[in-house]
Amino acid sequence: MAAIPRSVTKKELLSAMLRWMFFQTSCWSWERMQNVAWCWHLIPLLKRFYPKPEDLRAALKRHLVFYNTEPTLSQAVSGVVISLEEQRAAGAEVPDETINAVKTGLMGPLAAIGDSLLASATNAVLLSIGMGIALQGNILGPIIFFVSWTAIIIALSWYLINAGYNAGLDLAEAGLLTGRRIEQLTEIMTVLGMSVIGALSATYIGLTTKLQWTFQQQTTSLQSILDGILPKLLALLLVALLWWLHQFRNWSILRLLGLTVVVGAVGAVVGIF
Repeated sequence: MAAIPRSVTKKELLSAMLRWMFFQTSCWSWERMQNVAWCWHLIPLLKRFYPKPEDLRAALKRHLVFYNTEPTLSQAVSGVVISLEEQRAAGAEVPDETINAVKTGLMGPLAAIGDSLLASATNAVLLSIGMGIALQGNILGPIIFFVSWTAIIIALSWYLINAGYNAGLDLAEAGLLTGRRIEQLTEIMTVLGMSVIGALSATYIGLTTKLQWTFQQQTTSLQSILDGILPKLLALLLVALLWWLHQFRNWSILRLLGLTVVVGAVGAVVGIF
């Protein structure tokens, strides 16, 4: 395979990257999930690789099997598969099973890494920065979040699709995305993401109580007692309650939001919060 020259241009890789980036959930289904978008983002290259209609049909059928993973890190799989299809079209012995095995073997680990690294940790960190600036009345808050998040996704996508294409099958066989390495990286990013969420909760949830009582002409505030035990204790209890309802009682996000609004409104009217 290494002796076969590469012919895919940077422009073609960019086109595949953008097609997947913008349309990776198009025609999504519970049966095969991202398979239609996956097949569609490869079509320009497949048409060039396989000018014969029967070969093109076989390639399209090959890529309409089940596929689902984290969209950004999936660019690495795109690069590897493009390389394999190019080698196959040039005459190398690359059976369908090899291409499908690469997709199946990579999509699980990349989903675990991507969800922890991007969706949880990176997104939460950037949101915390943007929200902090926005709460000061500065319009740069959402702009900074949008620009930084977009730049990270584009740069990472471009790097991964090129790395996957250049490495080819070696990326899938390197063993870097299997076993204990995946578990360790997932654990690290999960802890980091939870730490960021905890910091966001303590910073931006301003839940306090107005309850107080007077004894022997001395007024005592319940909030001062709670602050003495642990600052932001009510915010912590609120987050713990919402997490418990979502995790163990299967409450939806909309239901949790409704509960928060109702309890907050009633508490404000009664004078508890």
